Amino acid sequence: MSNVVVKADSINTATNQRITTLLLTRFPYTLIQELGTHRQLYALGVGCPVNVFDENISRNSASTRAIPVKRMIDYVLSDPFVPRFTRHQKGMSGDEESVTMGFLTKAEATWNQAMQVMVSACRLLAEDDVHKQHINDLLKVFLRIPILVTATEWDNFLRLRTDKTCRVEFREYAKEIKAALEQSVPTPLAPGEWHIPFGDNLPADVTHAQRLMAAAARCARLSYASHDGDHSLQSQLLLADQLLYDGHLSPFEHIAMAVSESLPEGINLPKARLHDGTIVNTRNLRGWYSLRAMVEDDYF
Repeated sequence: MSNVVVKADSINTATNQRITTLLLTRFPYTLIQELGTHRQLYALGVGCPVNVFDENISRNSASTRAIPVKRMIDYVLSDPFVPRFTRHQKGMSGDEESVTMGFLTKAEATWNQAMQVMVSACRLLAEDDVHKQHINDLLKVFLRIPILVTATEWDNFLRLRTDKTCRVEFREYAKEIKAALEQSVPTPLAPGEWHIPFGDNLPADVTHAQRLMAAAARCARLSYASHDGDHSLQSQLLLADQLLYDGHLSPFEHIAMAVSESLPEGINLPKARLHDGTIVNTRNLRGWYSLRAMVEDDYF
């Protein structure tokens, strides 16, 4: 089963610029720092935006502060992150070539022992009524989380992260991302039309604005179907309103409208035109104007 799921894939018919939203279902929490140099991808999770790709990538990931300790422990024990261990050598990357089965077996056993120690410590802290935001820190290195990622420019990320010098676990994810992008066929959208991940399965009479807001709420919940609570349209609209009121705008960045051709080179900020000719700053999404940018610019 793939760890990378295409949630929405669109291409701007006016600029030929493609935007893709991917759900990374089992991303190792400890590798988030590796993603931090890629702002051009935008990733989103449950209430915790993280800079996990590059300057043109939008993203969010699940927040450990929102997960009850017992559930966090269950996540870790049921699907723990175990590194692809390499041997020590000079430099930032370990030696993959000299790894033996005996080496891996011993390293993995030690890693599992460390995980069990941390799980026991978390249970003791929970018994002492310590808040989950502190306890869950002890389990992050063993945790896998879902991350939602949106971008129009993947070349730099794929070039760097599929290289043999990249950390091996991250390299495998990058290869899956590359394969997903190659296999997916984007939907053609004209300027004024919208790229809306999680915008399906809504009532037939829903308005366009409600669809956008519901999609943002679902992005905030990440894998919304697996979360507890009310999943009605009304609850989604209430959540989106609350996100706007609180200024938590990262979920709105995955939803974007196609815009017309870019302005001539020499303009410092990436800008393009709406279908009515209005010039807008498209931020990190080339050829696309995100709902977040629209909110910030008082167009929504």
